Amino acid sequence: MEALERAAEPETKETQAKPAEAGKAEAEGTPAISLAGLTFFVVDAVAKQLIWMEPEGLDFAGEAGLKEAPLSSALRRLSQGDQKQVLSLIQRAMHKGKAGPIDLGGDDIGHGLSLSARRYETSGGGALVIAAADGDGIAETGGAAVRGVAPLIRHLVEGSSKSVLVVDSFGYVRYANDHFFRMFQIADPQFCIGRNIAHIPNRLGKTLPPLILTGLARRAPEHAARRFLLPSGDAVSLSFSLVPFRVSAGLGGAVFTAERQLADGVDFQRVMDLLSTSVLVVDVKTRMMIAANETARRSFAMSRQMMESAPITETLLHPKTFKSLIDHAQQGSQSPVQATISGFDGVTRAKRLKATLMHQDESIYLVIESKH
Repeated sequence: MEALERAAEPETKETQAKPAEAGKAEAEGTPAISLAGLTFFVVDAVAKQLIWMEPEGLDFAGEAGLKEAPLSSALRRLSQGDQKQVLSLIQRAMHKGKAGPIDLGGDDIGHGLSLSARRYETSGGGALVIAAADGDGIAETGGAAVRGVAPLIRHLVEGSSKSVLVVDSFGYVRYANDHFFRMFQIADPQFCIGRNIAHIPNRLGKTLPPLILTGLARRAPEHAARRFLLPSGDAVSLSFSLVPFRVSAGLGGAVFTAERQLADGVDFQRVMDLLSTSVLVVDVKTRMMIAANETARRSFAMSRQMMESAPITETLLHPKTFKSLIDHAQQGSQSPVQATISGFDGVTRAKRLKATLMHQDESIYLVIESKH
């Protein structure tokens, strides 16, 4: 049975060391098991094959039904911890006749999937291990309502102008529309679909994965607006909704929808990006940059991640220069101030800066415009 464990381990390591090759394997259509809606799986210990039923409830790609794949690749989308638990369950069932229960996928989102396994002898000296999900509600997954969930979601969002992402109850990405991939600047969808959102923060940005996982754990809808860090290090202000859903005891998830945050129908970040002069917006109290247009980001060689790395007085401007700009703005002067800006590329530039104070609620912002 150690051979089963060795068969699965190289795939895990290869997935980490060579993501391009793992993506290629997935592109060839090799099935991979999902925890959401899983009711059973069968392992042929001799052939090292795994057989399971992919439920229809969250089937966006028309792949529902009985699936079979080598054990080495069938578990590849599960976390390393879950892979080890499954292999251990199979091994104990082979040695002792039965094993379990074990809990899978419940660390970040609450309740996991509970599995128990038994060994069954076959003619010719072979053996099968059959693992089944424990708990009530498994029979619910066969209803007509379950079969209609994925088509219904697709019908509702296919023509939407919003970005849409659907994850299952264990955090695995089941569906995303083209708007989502464009908004989050994801060039290759194959590195997201089917993956656990907790395992790919570098592909989705640092903001979205924890927000999704928290929503799955709380199981409560959320409607809000916030800035999302993108994989490139830039950020975008979005109005979003996160709506959890439950089809049965073992099948559910959440639908995330988002669109750019607008004021009276105008995206002012895009307006700023159209300006040929560099514009920076700084929180006076924290001295942190909260916005910069495309010209400023290009001129000073900075990304959103760089903007949030430290106060502006530790990056672009000397503290005395920053204080001088605030004083100039408080006096209402319209004449630019001669100042030196140190870009993130190490180049120091002499600029004429115009400063304006902007009050919003209890916050004060310094708007800095670079004159040529």
